[in-house]
Amino acid sequence: MDRLESFGVLRDVEAEAGRVTAIISTGDIARDGAIIDPAGWDFSNYDRNPVVLWMHDANVPPFARTVERIATEKELIAKAQFDLEDARGAEMFRKVQGGYVNATSVRWLPIRTETLKQGEGKAAREVLVFREQELLEWSFVTIPADPKALIMRVDGSP
Repeated sequence: MDRLESFGVLRDVEAEAGRVTAIISTGDIARDGAIIDPAGWDFSNYDRNPVVLWMHDANVPPFARTVERIATEKELIAKAQFDLEDARGAEMFRKVQGGYVNATSVRWLPIRTETLKQGEGKAAREVLVFREQELLEWSFVTIPADPKALIMRVDGSP
């Protein structure tokens, strides 16, 4: 299997610090019909190169890096520190802060998967579950695959 992508939710913007906290992956079924088990993340390589990209474009320098991450039983949360001295980093931070960019996405390498059957009768479907996966990078994106991938500001506004 190739590397894969899934989408997340923005949680908090710290304007003065140039930091953004986002839910970058959940254990919910995404639009592609797959689930990523939040307990299965391997960060051993990512932690040595904690890049944050735009639209998974590895051909341009990153404009942010992960300074904190938390894996809970339901979601993967990351805090990005934007490079505000870099023109692109400052521009992307403004886009996120202003609500023009509202979603995130993870890219990973599958390690262990399984297929589960969900539902009964004609409504039954197979769901691919990623039980173990290596995080490669996460990105800010324009269109999320997860319908829940909307910004939730600290004050609760969209």
